[in-house]
Amino acid sequence: MKLKYKFLGLVLSALTLLPSCNVMDQPYYMGDSSDQIFLNADKIAAASVGLYDALQNSEFLGGRAQIYVDARGLDVNPPTFFGNLSMFSPSSSDVTVTYAWQGAYRTIGECNTFLQGIESAKENDVISEEEYVNYAAEAKFVRGVVYFYALNFWGQMYVSDSENLGVPLALAAYDGGTAFTEAVKVPRSPIEACYQQIVSDLKAAEALPEKRNDMYGGRATATCGAARAMLSRVYLYKNQNDSAIFYANQVIGKYNLAASTYSNFDAPDTSPEVIFFVAMNSADNPNTNNAIGQHYGSGNRADINVNPTFVEMFSDNDARKTETLQYTKNAWWCYKYRLGTRNWAPIIRYAEVLLNKAEALVKSTNTVNTDAIALLNQVHQRSEPAKFYSVADFTNSASLLQEILNERRRELCFEGHGSFDLFRNGNGIPAGRGSALAPAIAFPNNYFALPIPSSDIEKAKGVLVQNKGY
Repeated sequence: MKLKYKFLGLVLSALTLLPSCNVMDQPYYMGDSSDQIFLNADKIAAASVGLYDALQNSEFLGGRAQIYVDARGLDVNPPTFFGNLSMFSPSSSDVTVTYAWQGAYRTIGECNTFLQGIESAKENDVISEEEYVNYAAEAKFVRGVVYFYALNFWGQMYVSDSENLGVPLALAAYDGGTAFTEAVKVPRSPIEACYQQIVSDLKAAEALPEKRNDMYGGRATATCGAARAMLSRVYLYKNQNDSAIFYANQVIGKYNLAASTYSNFDAPDTSPEVIFFVAMNSADNPNTNNAIGQHYGSGNRADINVNPTFVEMFSDNDARKTETLQYTKNAWWCYKYRLGTRNWAPIIRYAEVLLNKAEALVKSTNTVNTDAIALLNQVHQRSEPAKFYSVADFTNSASLLQEILNERRRELCFEGHGSFDLFRNGNGIPAGRGSALAPAIAFPNNYFALPIPSSDIEKAKGVLVQNKGY
């Protein structure tokens, strides 16, 4: 997808998914105002594809956000390039954090502008009610996904004495050059209100087809399956385990594990396991600073290597030790992203849904749950067929839960789960993580939440409240 977004109220760009023989034959309307776009059904259809262009934001879910989640976790050594962020010491003027915040709200703003536009298009009979519902579902899926990550970066949900502040719920479109900057004049909503909005957006996306017959089979475009998979994650984070199980059950059996974990990254467009990734190619991230495949691995930038203690979590018989890890240049590296700028940015795949249900089952029953063990085996045995977990391997529910969380680390490593999984389960960061200078970050901690950019605090004096500790 060629990233060509402009500020909201001026234009919604359409896009092609790949500038190759597999081009989505959609024209661009770069010179059109949003008013012109929403008077023409064909232009609306093209602009709807532009929602995924916005999702590619190179400072957020085009790969950077996933890196930030793991750079703050246990499994990689704190990278110098993201030093302040990975060492839990960014200031409110930190450029990396500021660009991420702006990237998230630009995408949210694109969604809001599109939603406002299709509302008027429906009222003017430019599109049908059915078309409106489907277009709105796509926009709300994208917005819900972005808000999920934004809330977990900037929300104070893990701090016991906090005021439970989330992020600003900017749900209206703004005119002209105000773009995302208007969003900062919206006060921060409570954590629960933010989650309610995320759930509402994702539930709206259940109106979409379960799968799609586009060139990627719905692996890079919103589907009912993707919405339900994300809901299984969201409810797990909310500790509403029965709902997490319910939504996982809506997905289980409708996808399949791929032949190997790595094949999801080598060929995501044909993987039976990929539920939703952000499609990318070399034109989307033409430099070395943003693509997820450029930061990970021993080539390219090679500025994020793997903590050796994480490698010890894999047995020598686990295929992921060589499929997704590589030892070279006297260090361990992530080996999932071998395509450089062409790697898609992961959001959710089937293995996670299986583990979401397994974790929720143990937490909801507080037992050594046999169904949870079966799900654990289903994921683990793909990579280590001879390994079989049984009830006898676990002394209590806590030991089973820990093994499921260990499996999440092994299976979903470097995909944007690391620190989020730690914090939501009440775990901090030990001292010396990959660096003698790395401080301990005890649970709970104000610094689990990133600072709201000072530039936006200044623009919204008295409205936008800073996170504690900054």
